[in-house]
Amino acid sequence: MKASLYKHRWRLGIAILVAVALVALVALVANQKFGSDEPLAKKVAKKLTQVLHTYPACPKNLSGVLTAPLMDPEYITVLTPLGNINPPGHTSPVDHIYFATGFQGRISLFAPADASITNLTEILKVDSSGKYISTGYVVRYVVCDGLVLDFASYTSLSKPLRDELANQKPECKYGIVKPGHMGGPEGQCYYNMNYKVKSGEEIGWVQAIQRDQSLDLPFEIWAANYNKPTRSDVNWSYYNDNRYAHSMCTFDLYAGDLKKAFYSKFPRTIEPICGQVNQDVVGTIQGMWYGGDSSEKDLEFQGKGLAFLHNNFDPTRGEISIGGNFTKQAGVIMFEPTHLGNINREPSEVKSDGKIYCYNSDQKGWSIRGKVLVQLVDDHHMRVEHLAGSCGSVETFQRAFDYQR
Repeated sequence: MKASLYKHRWRLGIAILVAVALVALVALVANQKFGSDEPLAKKVAKKLTQVLHTYPACPKNLSGVLTAPLMDPEYITVLTPLGNINPPGHTSPVDHIYFATGFQGRISLFAPADASITNLTEILKVDSSGKYISTGYVVRYVVCDGLVLDFASYTSLSKPLRDELANQKPECKYGIVKPGHMGGPEGQCYYNMNYKVKSGEEIGWVQAIQRDQSLDLPFEIWAANYNKPTRSDVNWSYYNDNRYAHSMCTFDLYAGDLKKAFYSKFPRTIEPICGQVNQDVVGTIQGMWYGGDSSEKDLEFQGKGLAFLHNNFDPTRGEISIGGNFTKQAGVIMFEPTHLGNINREPSEVKSDGKIYCYNSDQKGWSIRGKVLVQLVDDHHMRVEHLAGSCGSVETFQRAFDYQR
């Protein structure tokens, strides 16, 4: 009896040691992999979920892996293609798709496939009395091993899912400031789970908000395929989001009539219809640049991002997305690309040739007035300056800023 008790305690002790070692290892891996403000407990729980729960292997061809509409397409008036910009918070092309609607009622949201909900974040905003109130939820689905979807935000959740949350004690953070986002500081409460859902199961609903003369549907979606190798010619250490390097179009995971129904909502007519996230072209100025070293945190949110791009709605138009830094404020310069000379030159044609190129503001909307001078020094360094006036045949720097990537 006594020997049996000692044996039991020995086994329990070993089990505890293994558990402690696993948690320590997961914490270390989480710190190395995620490198964000995400609470350590959340990182550990996330990694433990991956260790303790297995998911089906993804097929090589992901077309058709989503089998149910995440939202009835009839409620969608327009889908914003990937690559939208809104500096300074979104100086780089965004990796998510925005929805627009003309419907004022509740719009049901469904699980797009048999999947596991592994993480859920409750978003809280400060009301007029200074209290944090719930305004929506971000839901993360793992469809198959390495294929992750994030949908935000659900105005409310289904009762079974609310009951699941009621049984948990979340970890919460408050006073989170997101530069470039409206609404002031927010709170976030994090739930970790392995909640199985079936394709077509109702998960919750979203409802548009009346703003001035239009309806704003607070719903956007991300998709990331972690099985796909990242571009080796991009320094991803500048990006504080591992998901960004693996982003893809959610609607490419559909097939047949469902894919056609969603794709018909994109106003873009040039491939890729769903838009493009990373636009870097090595050896040219095209793509994303940073006014600081990759070891610095949140360069983009600091206003130190700069991008020479093509518009996500009409890629025949060029745009310069400016976070600030070398200008007095964040903004955008739109231009019609040319293929000769040094004025408004197509960004993918501006190379390290010793020349200074110039871009004129179109003086419209939220454009920054004046002109922007740029010179590519090498594949990883660029000089740039904002000056008053219009571009001339010969331009010189007065006080250039350095950018890199």
